[in-house]
Amino acid sequence: MPAQNYLHIWDDRLLYIAPSIASGMTVRSTATLLISLTGKPFTLRPLNGAPLHYRAALVAPHVARGLEADSCGLLSLNLDPVSVNYHALRKVVGSGPIHEIDWRCFGNLRDSFAGVMHGQIQGLALHRFTSVLINAICLGRPADDMVDARVKLVMQRLQCDSEKISLSDLAHIAGLSPCRLTHLFSQEIGLSIKRYLLWAKVRRAGQLLVSGRPLVDIAHASGFADSSHMNRTYQQYFGLSPSFLADNAKVALIVDNSATAMWRDYGDSTRF
Repeated sequence: MPAQNYLHIWDDRLLYIAPSIASGMTVRSTATLLISLTGKPFTLRPLNGAPLHYRAALVAPHVARGLEADSCGLLSLNLDPVSVNYHALRKVVGSGPIHEIDWRCFGNLRDSFAGVMHGQIQGLALHRFTSVLINAICLGRPADDMVDARVKLVMQRLQCDSEKISLSDLAHIAGLSPCRLTHLFSQEIGLSIKRYLLWAKVRRAGQLLVSGRPLVDIAHASGFADSSHMNRTYQQYFGLSPSFLADNAKVALIVDNSATAMWRDYGDSTRF
């Protein structure tokens, strides 16, 4: 029987598609666009507040919430916090924690929702489709690339080698003092350097789950202390365990070459 859950990983986004999902309280470094593929509402439970019902919503980074989506066919698009697409969305919906999106704005795109839910749209076509969904929300209004060039240099270094460089070395790359880099990085990205390091580990681990390697090897190759640390982090971020995501009887995991080129594991011989 084909997998009913799909995880697609690209360089700038992660897309999880499931017929149903229920998770406890999670919080992650990405902005998350949630869309019901059937039109049936899903429920978000903020850390402090009453349950909220949506057919489409944008959840900002670092916002704690529980999720219940019972047979609604949920699309969960996780956008890197420096993604141009996320900044385009923020220009439209603002910077608050959770924003409702009018499901009707997707118009004729909804005709393709069933194909997305059943894995009939894949690869580059699916990546383009998620961008078109974002454009539908933004009414075609683009966002400028807003990240400081010095911070970009540091991010590129961390994406390749996050455990093997000191704050002083990162500051040297950026041409800034360590204190100034720490402040600028958080200001530009919305994450501390430490949190971004953790996100880099999560990204690497997700890509390596497709390899079939033992989880303990994947944890070490991704920069986690051990598989328990990796499991706890995934549960906190997504409410899902690495073992579940690695089980191809439950999840079809598709990793694009753009992701492996950007987020390399520690075993990769290519270094700056």
